[in-house]
Amino acid sequence: MCNKIKCKKAKFWIEDGVLICEFSDDNCIKKFSEYFSEEYLKAITKLSNGGYFPLLIDLRKLDKNYAFSIALILSKRPELKLAILSKSFVVNSYFLKFVLTIFGRIYDSIIPNRIFMNYNKAIEYSLETHQNFYAHTK
Repeated sequence: MCNKIKCKKAKFWIEDGVLICEFSDDNCIKKFSEYFSEEYLKAITKLSNGGYFPLLIDLRKLDKNYAFSIALILSKRPELKLAILSKSFVVNSYFLKFVLTIFGRIYDSIIPNRIFMNYNKAIEYSLETHQNFYAHTK
């Protein structure tokens, strides 16, 4: 699907049944905030259009502080439970992988979270989640 929604410091699109969110460093002068989460939520809601999708969040272009802020923002949104099957984060450091794994277990236990350092593994997991969900709904 070519339909992309660009938000502040992020773009969202659906590809092969996976809702993908890619962040850019984009000279991050301002800290990511709750304000951005409204925009992100609107993009996710519009793209999902009432369906359920795994969400793949690519944080590799962000430093660890911004990446953690994004994970926190997306974990605090209860509305995501209505559109998201699972969340996969793609990160570029073992430290961030460890921190987000612990964080996900404590603060976001409803929606399954997986943290990857390999983008292709994250896609595989997301596709599998999508296929398993829709195999059981038919």
